[in-house]
Amino acid sequence: MEKKKMIIIGANGSGYKRTIPALKNSDICKVIAIQSRNEEKLKNICKEYEIDNYYTDVNEMLGQEEFDLIYIANPPFLHKETIEKCINFNKPIICEKPLAQSYEDALKIKDMFSGKNIPIMIAHHMRHQKAFLDIKNIIDSGKIGNVVSCFGQWGFNIKLDAPSSKWKLDKNLGGGGTFSDNGIHAIDFILGIFGEPNNVIGNSRLGNFAETYSNETMMLIYSDKDIVINSSHTMPYAGNHLLIYGTKGSIEIFNAISEKYIKQIVVTSDNGKEIINYEEENLYKNEVENFIKYYIDNDKNVIKGTTIEEGVTALKLIDEMRKSMNSN
Repeated sequence: MEKKKMIIIGANGSGYKRTIPALKNSDICKVIAIQSRNEEKLKNICKEYEIDNYYTDVNEMLGQEEFDLIYIANPPFLHKETIEKCINFNKPIICEKPLAQSYEDALKIKDMFSGKNIPIMIAHHMRHQKAFLDIKNIIDSGKIGNVVSCFGQWGFNIKLDAPSSKWKLDKNLGGGGTFSDNGIHAIDFILGIFGEPNNVIGNSRLGNFAETYSNETMMLIYSDKDIVINSSHTMPYAGNHLLIYGTKGSIEIFNAISEKYIKQIVVTSDNGKEIINYEEENLYKNEVENFIKYYIDNDKNVIKGTTIEEGVTALKLIDEMRKSMNSN
């Protein structure tokens, strides 16, 4: 089968760090062209990964290349205008997380797809692994009873000298806090397992930064359980665990939420303690290949990934959490 041809917009950040290397040996996808504003870096990327063409202008790449899908890897404050340019080409789109830098813009993006049969997935890599399906299946099976409590976290120490930190720590560009960056992965993982909550409250702290929240905690309130999620930009030794407790047992995943695959989960139930180990997976490769299989090849046996509705919901929860804090 001929490989699907993918172009990448904003290829010199996470696209270069994660997506392009992940697809180097893909059997079903080939990156044929990349775009960013840094022409010298583009030349080097093309040489390193044997990519045919590069562009500094998005419209030029969209107009000249023959492609099967688009990967939008530029910062979230550019997603709305980038999607406006891409949507007219009626090609499937993978968009980096979060869908937008604000809930308001996310709703506008969702409206763009209304009435159009154009697949779009938000690039949340954490869902694209076997452990994710196992966690859902264990909970759905009733093995640990009814879930009553859960804790998830993604904290790290942001590198202030990294180019991306300039916009991430700009309130108007980065979304306003750590939940708009790394923490949204934890939110997405929880949404994928438990769905949308009935209510959300929380608190945010500025910490070391002048205008963006460096530490944030939200509580998702369901009819039968409460889930706490923590996110941080100033926590170099965060555990980043996912701990799920039910009426008959628990699922404990230490170092669960990160850029890498889940290595092990520990399930405790009436049958005792069970340890499930996992083989290494490249989640960034999985997310692109699953998207192609599901939406282009119509293989519904693979993980669907994060929908645009779920991408909007994640930003809605962040917005409502911060409003709840400011109303107190």
